[in-house]
Amino acid sequence: MKVSSNLRRWLKVNMFPLMVLWDIVIRGAFWAEVSSVYMGIRRHQRDNELGRGEYFVRRHIHMLEKGLSMRPRRDTFAEGYIRDLVRRSGMAIVSGALDSETERWVRDVLDAYFDATAASPSTILASAREMYEQYRIPGSTEERLAPRPVGGVEAGGDLPTLAQLVSLTSARESVRWFEQTPVDREVVNAAVRVALESPSACNRLPYRFYVLDSPEGAQQVANLVGGTAGYLSNIQSLIAVVGDLSAYAHSRDRHLIYVDSGLSVMSLLLGFQAQGVSTCCINWPDLREPDRKISKLLGLTSSQRTVMLVAYGYADPEGLVPSSGKRLVASNMSYAGLGNQ
Repeated sequence: MKVSSNLRRWLKVNMFPLMVLWDIVIRGAFWAEVSSVYMGIRRHQRDNELGRGEYFVRRHIHMLEKGLSMRPRRDTFAEGYIRDLVRRSGMAIVSGALDSETERWVRDVLDAYFDATAASPSTILASAREMYEQYRIPGSTEERLAPRPVGGVEAGGDLPTLAQLVSLTSARESVRWFEQTPVDREVVNAAVRVALESPSACNRLPYRFYVLDSPEGAQQVANLVGGTAGYLSNIQSLIAVVGDLSAYAHSRDRHLIYVDSGLSVMSLLLGFQAQGVSTCCINWPDLREPDRKISKLLGLTSSQRTVMLVAYGYADPEGLVPSSGKRLVASNMSYAGLGNQ
């Protein structure tokens, strides 16, 4: 009895360090994340060296956009990276690392940049302009993808009312019981298109949607996580949201795959809901074995990490959904009042 009492006392005092030891040494989750972060940085550097540095290009083109949007705009800016950006943009275009939409965006922003800095006396900008002319992409008649006047209400945009937006967000429920009717891929593509409109740090879009639209594939992946046993056999389609740490050159940005993926998933859910398709978010655990299995199933690289899963399909009208009670607005926010007198 005394030994048991002493053991309980010792465990109570030392439980926290034991938990830390378990997570770091035995479970290995933290080490797996650290490894993915640095493998991502390594891949980021290697892609740049091989001329496939899409994330470098996306980040720095967006930096140019912000410079073009400044008030007042300077005649000379971006001297520190413009030559490297032009060179890497050309390499990425030649290597086929950019899709056609990204190519057009890159060209249009660079065109706008060199137009805006035409009066600059900088020899660095002059050199970069000459380099750009060597691979300049033929122009198009489409609207330029460069900084433009604000859209939305000021431009008379066809925006939903607040009541319509509230109705859409309230209509979205966590559905776990689906009909066996497959969702057309065009519907999925449209929802992803909505998701891609979500904000992303430096517009890098550091995530990918892996769509499993067969019940067998969807259930195989959903079976890797806890909490799905009760409705696993009813899942018809699933999306694995996967972040790519090779989007970043620094470990300080390692959490952005979760932030940006989370922003995109909310838009994805609403994109589905607006088309009458129901969804259910499924948490992805930070465990070594499920990570290993899903990486093998989806063919993920060492710099990719699964963020979450989303089941989708047409809701079974006889199924029940949790009401998922929310909080009052006042319970979930506060005005900081900094600077108020």
